[in-house]
Amino acid sequence: MKKLTLPFLFATLALVLTSCVLVELPDSSFHFDSNWQRSNSGAFVFCSNKTTQMRYSFRIPVGATIQKVTETYKGKASGETLVLDRPVSQLSQEGDRYYFVGQINFGQGLVPQTLQPEVGVLSIVVTPFPPTITPSIVGSTTVRVRVDTTTGSLYGVYTYDVYANCP
Repeated sequence: MKKLTLPFLFATLALVLTSCVLVELPDSSFHFDSNWQRSNSGAFVFCSNKTTQMRYSFRIPVGATIQKVTETYKGKASGETLVLDRPVSQLSQEGDRYYFVGQINFGQGLVPQTLQPEVGVLSIVVTPFPPTITPSIVGSTTVRVRVDTTTGSLYGVYTYDVYANCP
């Protein structure tokens, strides 16, 4: 009985494996950027001490309808994750591309790279002498966008370095 069972399992496994078909992923052409850019490399970054605008865009397959957009922000330094369901009404469309532009805010309960809960925000302005503060990297945040459509899901991922002391 064992001799019949083993060949039968191999035949079944071969049949299952041959039923898999390699397909091309749809060209979603995700693009990510922000209103802050590293001057030496051109990479887009987040700035924790200034208002940061993040933009992403993508294309969906012809005939598809967007049902849901989910953004996941994960902080490398903090390990914290923030998940946002983005209303489809917040997307704008130009031709076959859809765009989202939003303001990124850092702090407790917002985009990861947070202050500790016991640290509060004070309204003290410190002006160093001489006033030449150099921007410094304080971490990074990975943004993953999932777009669910009537024909499937699209994904886009970008990791932004996060800088403090932006001019």
